[in-house]
Amino acid sequence: MKKILNSMERSLEQFFFAPDLRSEFLAFFRVSVGMVALMHFMATLRDFDRLFSSQSIVPQDIATVFHPEWLLTFPKIVQFAAWAGISEASTIGVAQGLYVLFCLMIILGLYSRPAAALLLLLQIALVKGSAFFVYGADFFTSMSLFYLILFPGDRFFSLRNWLSKRPEQAVNFTPVKRMFQLHLCIAYFFSGLDKVLGFNWHNGESIWKAINLPYSNRDFYFDFSWMAQYPAILVTLGWATILIEMLYPVFVWIPQTRKIWVFFTVCMHLGIALVLNLYYFSAIMIVWNLSNFYFENGTVWSLGKWFKLKAFARYQHAG
Repeated sequence: MKKILNSMERSLEQFFFAPDLRSEFLAFFRVSVGMVALMHFMATLRDFDRLFSSQSIVPQDIATVFHPEWLLTFPKIVQFAAWAGISEASTIGVAQGLYVLFCLMIILGLYSRPAAALLLLLQIALVKGSAFFVYGADFFTSMSLFYLILFPGDRFFSLRNWLSKRPEQAVNFTPVKRMFQLHLCIAYFFSGLDKVLGFNWHNGESIWKAINLPYSNRDFYFDFSWMAQYPAILVTLGWATILIEMLYPVFVWIPQTRKIWVFFTVCMHLGIALVLNLYYFSAIMIVWNLSNFYFENGTVWSLGKWFKLKAFARYQHAG
């Protein structure tokens, strides 16, 4: 029994702390998150005043009624600037410029960690100040910026390295990478678990409602009316979504099935983007999938190793 425990301890230690010298996923994650955050922000510029200013569609006193006093929101930044004699228009212009600047710094790899930290503060201030208009893409953008603070993203393929002429430094980022991967697995598993506990996803009702929402399918106008005659397709799509999400933490860690499961998941998000018009949410989730598992060549802790250890433990007990 002692041998099996020691073997498990060594495997877990190797899984969480073995140095990983592959840096491609870091550069991909940094650039992709910066680009998605920038494009998402640019898409809101035309309606910025309607979302975040004192002239917003939802009055600020209503939008922030449940916010604690200590919470930093963009309206509070505007109020503080007004107290200092700075107009709201000037504050909004500076905030917009800083947002774009921080995104570009992340994309180029120019002090991406402090840029991600400052952008996270600004992004949260905007999100918390207009909670009625935010959705999953905003929350996953916040989490992505948090991981960019933890990862040494500008140590690899970055403008900072090029300007300083310094060589790429070897950094053990495996603990953060494993935390990131487990985070994604937990998110998918509980998303699938929530779906399987109800009945709407079992009979295809959720799929039918989603593709017929008033704000869905407004870019390509796909004709889904024929699906009403073939409910089996809706049931299949519902169960496929459940299985892809709930089994994600299993098959994504097996080297033989990892890329095919990532492919299934990416296809699911592409369908969400094209049909539900949730482009930025789908984009950030695809970035998370590719960053975490596309560049993963092998896994230290596989199901096969686990079953071997269990068999060895039973053998030792029987002996």
